[in-house]
This record gives sequence, structure tokens and C-alpha cells, in this order.
Amino acid sequence: MMRRIGPLACALLITIPLLAAPAQASARRLTARDIHPSGWMSSVASEVNRRGEVIITATNQIDSEIQPPLGFVWRAGRHTVLRPLPGGTGTLPRDINEHGLVVGFCQSVAYAARPCLWWQGRPRDLGTLDERGTGTALAVNDLGEVVGENETYIRGGETRAFIWRRGVLTDLGGTGNRIAVGINNHGQVIGVHDTGAGQRGFLWQRGVLTDLGTLGGADSVPADLNEHGQIVGTSTTADGSRHAFLWQDGRMTDLGPPSGDSGAVAINDRGQVVGWTSSPTAVGSFSWQGGVRTKIDGYVGDLNERGWIAGTSAGQPRRAFLLRHGRLVTGGPAEVIALNDRGLLVGWRNVPAGQHATIWR
Repeated sequence: MMRRIGPLACALLITIPLLAAPAQASARRLTARDIHPSGWMSSVASEVNRRGEVIITATNQIDSEIQPPLGFVWRAGRHTVLRPLPGGTGTLPRDINEHGLVVGFCQSVAYAARPCLWWQGRPRDLGTLDERGTGTALAVNDLGEVVGENETYIRGGETRAFIWRRGVLTDLGGTGNRIAVGINNHGQVIGVHDTGAGQRGFLWQRGVLTDLGTLGGADSVPADLNEHGQIVGTSTTADGSRHAFLWQDGRMTDLGPPSGDSGAVAINDRGQVVGWTSSPTAVGSFSWQGGVRTKIDGYVGDLNERGWIAGTSAGQPRRAFLLRHGRLVTGGPAEVIALNDRGLLVGWRNVPAGQHATIWR
């Protein structure tokens, strides 16, 4: 699975049963562990790989002014600083692959944001497409291929999508502002471009850009893709609603309920999809597979290759949860963002001084 960019803000009306059967609660509870780096006011854990390496962003506030963030990788009780480039003060990690390569942006003495890759905390500047010299890396696959965006002077100033492979930075092409947000291990890239009429999702592979289309509206935004090239996200419909979609083999399928808004946030290699729903009376989540949509109480954060689902419960206080094989395991008050294939959840908890990066097992 690739990193998710979250929900966007019926052309096809599909008959999908909506199941509301609650999951069976388990007697076991999730155990939280604080992984907040010392000396910082607030921190958030945002991604985790199979090895249990977690990326963290920490921030401080001095005289009511938020200072530049600094990234860390946590593993087995140890924090490794993601250092900035010479002369810089801040870093912001966005993704980590299964080998521990981290990407994001880092500051230098001359630039506020350069696309960077870190190995064991050491930064590598990936370069930029022109002399403006700013941008960020947003995703990395297990081959070390990186995608992201650059701010350029092209055509008077455009944001351009790039791929970095073996030391070479390549513009993905096209016109208008665009960013690349995910890449799988086959080198397929997803992103968003501005058509002038709206934002449209795209797939790039082997030098060819394909517009994903929409569910009848102006916009579509991809959130995730799997190793089979299936893409999920959110699209507007002809009536202006937002609906979850699944795109494969050139066709976009509506996964949303007939009424209300929805969006898909993750898909695994089994074709299982999770997302969010919203109506005037309720906000919740769903899972979808093979034409069957199942209601989930709470707010889904992530889905792993085993089909386990992690998120945050509805109501107050919001609590961490893990749904696996139909059994629900809960924890203390929290916000859960990501989940690995071994069942490690990451996110944060509120504390009196701010937020603390946290993991749950």
C-alpha cells in the first residue's frame, strides 16, 4: 500500500448491501507506549513499516511561535534524528519503506524545503527540476524510487510532479499544476493535476499519463494504490456529492452509499478497501470487498495486508481500535493514523503539554 492523502473535500449506482453488524468485542485491550522524543513539546507518529520503524514529526513553540519541525525514526526504544541539510534547522518526514528509507523535505541554509531521502538519519538532497529549488518528496517504494512535487518557474510558475530513480530526477510531464503522491513496487505512480475546471487524479506508468476521470463531477483525488494497479480515492458526482471510488483497467467504480458523502482512503493487495462516510446525521467509516460494503463505527485510519483495520472510535473520548477477523480490540484515548502488517498501530495521544507520538500493540 502507498501513503494516503486523505479524503477529498451517482454517476454509477451500484447495488451494494450495507451491513451494519457490529464487530464482536475482545477482552484484550491495546497497550499504548509513548514514543515522544524528549525535549520537544508535541509529536505525531505518522507511518510504520513491517520492521516496526516509525516516523515521527516533533514541534516546539517559543513565545507563541511554532518552530520548524524535526523528524525522527523510532525503533525498539531508540530515536534517530532525521538531520537537515547543512545550515538548515527543520525536517518533515512523509513516508518510510520496508528497508527503512525515509523521504520528505529538509531545510538548508538557502532553501526552506528540499526533497530529501534519509538513510540512518543522513539526508540526501534529491534535487529539483529548475532553479527555484523547492519541493518535497511524498512517497518511496521498496526499490528506493521516490515521487513528489517541485515548485518551478516553468510556464510562469507551476508545481510539477517528479520521480527520482537511481539519482536521476524526471518530470512526469503534462501541463498545469500537479503532484505525485504514491508509487508501488512496479513503478506505477498516482497523483493529482489541475485541469482548470477541477482537480483530477492521474496514473503514470512507463512514461504515459492517464487521467482517471471522475464519477460525473469535476474532481477526483486518489488516496492509495496497490501492487495490482488498483487505485482508490474520492470523486465528485454529477450532483456535487463526494463518493469513494475504485479505479482499475480504465474504469472508475462508485463505492459510496447512494446518499451522503464518502471517500476511500486505503486498499490492500487483496482488493479490500476502507474509507469514510458522512451524512447530515452521522459520520463513520466502511470497508468494501467484492461488492460488499460493511459499516464500521468510528474513523478508519489504515488497513494492512491481513485485512486488519485500525482507527479511532466515535464519541468522546475517542479511543484507538483494531478490528481483526471480526473481533474488536480497543485502547485508551487516542488518534490512530497507520498500521503495519504485524498489528502495530501508530498515532498520538493528547497530554497536558500537547500531543505525544504513541504506538499500540
